[in-house]
Amino acid sequence: MNFRTALLLGASLASMASTALAAGQCRAESATTLTPLLELYTSEGCSSCPPADRWLQGLRADGMAPQKVTALAFHVDYWDYIGWKDRFASPAYGARQQAAVRRAGGRTVYTPQVMLNGADLRNWRSAALPPPSKPARA
Repeated sequence: MNFRTALLLGASLASMASTALAAGQCRAESATTLTPLLELYTSEGCSSCPPADRWLQGLRADGMAPQKVTALAFHVDYWDYIGWKDRFASPAYGARQQAAVRRAGGRTVYTPQVMLNGADLRNWRSAALPPPSKPARA
């Protein structure tokens, strides 16, 4: 083994040892309540999506602080073929949407689609979001 290889091996082992020590010090705790998860599946190429984008952005102004709801927006790429490529889209977001719809027992993905705690929220314009809830007991 030459000197350079030995040096790289030693540096790698030292790095792994410090990572293992740091991982042993990492700790996470769940809160006493569960925060609702709100997912918006949207696309720049979707003419119906701007109102949903504005609705999601307005949640904070309506008092939906991060402690009350976790809101995420995912730009899907499956509309890119019609000519308006979404610069924020990712194939992973479309796959995430398809998986979420399947878990909820559905078969159709669309935009804008809002999922609340894993369920399709078709009436998102007028829906009252649930307050945080107590976690389920195992």
